[in-house]
Amino acid sequence: MATTGFKLFRVLGIPIHVHYTWFIVFSLVVYTLAVNYFPFMGPYYSPPVIWVMSVIAAIILFSSILLHELAHSYVAQREGIQINRITLFVFGGIASMVGETKSPKGELKIAAAGPALSFLLAGVFWIIAIIFRRGMATSPVLAISYFLASTNTLIAIFNLIPGFPLDGGRILRAIIWKRTGNLNKATLVSSRIGKAFAMFLIVMGLWNLTQGQFISGLWSIFIGMFLQQVAGEGYKQTVLHNTLASVRVGDIMVSPVILIHDENMTIEMAVNDYFFRYRYNSFPVVSDSILLGTISLHDIKNVDKEKWPHITVKEIMSTNPSEFTISPERSAVEALDKMVEDNRGRLVVVERGNIIGIVSQRDIMQVLKLKTDLGKN
Repeated sequence: MATTGFKLFRVLGIPIHVHYTWFIVFSLVVYTLAVNYFPFMGPYYSPPVIWVMSVIAAIILFSSILLHELAHSYVAQREGIQINRITLFVFGGIASMVGETKSPKGELKIAAAGPALSFLLAGVFWIIAIIFRRGMATSPVLAISYFLASTNTLIAIFNLIPGFPLDGGRILRAIIWKRTGNLNKATLVSSRIGKAFAMFLIVMGLWNLTQGQFISGLWSIFIGMFLQQVAGEGYKQTVLHNTLASVRVGDIMVSPVILIHDENMTIEMAVNDYFFRYRYNSFPVVSDSILLGTISLHDIKNVDKEKWPHITVKEIMSTNPSEFTISPERSAVEALDKMVEDNRGRLVVVERGNIIGIVSQRDIMQVLKLKTDLGKN
């Protein structure tokens, strides 16, 4: 999802991205409103007005979903959690958070923030609807407000269902975590409830298909499948983060580091002398012990093979240190999240400007396996 969309803007310092699948659901919402909703609100609106109303309502609806995710993200930031991005996609919106909350109270605050804001938005739209109902019963604003008030109410209620990864599931997880002191157990219980709810949606979707309700049936099945997958992955991610929380990058990095000292080396030479010889997927590039950048297999694959003898490492290497470096004091979880987020296999470990090691996804996963096998958190 992170690599198949584009960035729109920033809010609260958080990049807002749109996944390409979002345009599918946006178009479907506009079409449904224009064909199956607003025409039945009353014989007051001409077809052009109905389509304009549908587009406006859909834009405000997805803005409401974005505000829902921003509420989560704002509280998460207050709890010390980094938010890499918020992505709008086919099933709504999702915030990409780095790490887990450190306490049940913090988890409860983050989980409750989204539904609370959705209820607040619903209240605002209900008030607008009441005002226009008294004075302008045929106003397009009234019809749009009714739709947004009821939809935000449904969004809040749906998200409060007590199954992970829904907000209600995260609230339940916080409660179980508070009582048991065991985050892994709390996540396991809430994710199982989430999977059960997902199966319910899938069964209901299949039932709707047999009744000829194809659109609602397919949506129910797709949402159920999505929730089931995320519930399982959420549990695995929690176990991973909890297990690696105490592991520092400096404890697992590999040193000394194999460096490319000539930035003017051709790609062909780099491939033969480094990638084939040492079989790593990236190498730091230095000059007089100063880190200039890194070159990776991904960088090389973007260049036609016929050009390898004529293009230098300098021309294609990554040069933004924030993308490929990490401090030895950072946790292994942060390193892994960064590598996954930026699609990198390795990070250069830097301390006071000096290269002191390399940490890779393989190193982190080996430590995870070892700790899991030994039953040590």
